[in-house]
Amino acid sequence: MVRLFIIGVDCFPIWILVIPVIVILQFFVFKQRSFSKFLMVLVFAFYLIGVFFVTGIPTFDSLRIEFHFQWIPLIDIVNEPVGYLKNTVLNIILFMPMGFLLPAVWKEYRSFKVTIFSGFVASLLIEILQIFTFRLTDVDDLITNTIGTAAGYYLWKIAAKRIVKKPSKVYETNKMSGIYEPVIILAVMFLIHFFLKPLVLNAVWDLVL
Repeated sequence: MVRLFIIGVDCFPIWILVIPVIVILQFFVFKQRSFSKFLMVLVFAFYLIGVFFVTGIPTFDSLRIEFHFQWIPLIDIVNEPVGYLKNTVLNIILFMPMGFLLPAVWKEYRSFKVTIFSGFVASLLIEILQIFTFRLTDVDDLITNTIGTAAGYYLWKIAAKRIVKKPSKVYETNKMSGIYEPVIILAVMFLIHFFLKPLVLNAVWDLVL
């Protein structure tokens, strides 16, 4: 709980910065006029920033190369079963919003295969980026994150059947939306995290302290 609180405190100033960025992307770049979609996209952007914080994605001032790999699935369950199970549950929970939000916001992601592939690729990119940190690049994280995406997708399916009668027509899209919109948002959130996070947090902590 303490770690989550610290992450939340660190994320807050970045989330404030993200709001005008999403406004620009949604209303001026993607030409969206749906306020409900704007809110959902904003939640997705906040979620991505949180994932970057939790997984320790590097920033421009913290780059370092550490080749720590774990290529053998399930090997850690023998050495440390309690810690392994805890990490597995947390990884699944971490990516459940990915599997839920993608189909909830974008109809192009309402295919199970597309959403699962997207969660797999996002997790793979995170694991590759962790080469440039002190963290371990672990195949089990890739597996459990993908499982989390699948679980989130099925939660959306359940919610869509009970809440939304016609989920494929919730939001209107244009030529720049659809399959590329969440990819662009992910890329922009990564750039904010990579370049602006250390600058913003340093400025905030200088003011506080």
